[in-house]
Amino acid sequence: MFNQETPGSFSIWEVLRGTLLGLAVSFLGSVLIGAAYYFTSLAESSLPWFAAGLFFFSVLVGACSAASRAGNRGLFHGLGVAVLFFLVTWLLATTLIPSQVMPVSLFQKLILSLVAGALGGILGVGFSDQN
Repeated sequence: MFNQETPGSFSIWEVLRGTLLGLAVSFLGSVLIGAAYYFTSLAESSLPWFAAGLFFFSVLVGACSAASRAGNRGLFHGLGVAVLFFLVTWLLATTLIPSQVMPVSLFQKLILSLVAGALGGILGVGFSDQN
């Protein structure tokens, strides 16, 4: 019923699935990074680098999955996952941790998300078995 796309079309369902996978990776990665900081003597000054790396990796995995499952239009599927992931995480962050949003850091995260989504989408089509 929901999977009535023609070959070569854009699949919003794969974008949603990829975004959910990216959010799951982000959550599990956050737990692991938090545990690493708690149980080791990692310097807190490295936390922004780990957070940015996890953000990038989460979008990359979600975009790669969406494009691989769709089998085509990797750039569009990857960017779709990137934008949706960015919006969901931004809404969750502003809802759960209400604080002043810095436009520069917001723009940096958007660019990071778009780059990871584009790269993941292109890689995902390359890994697809539907070529």
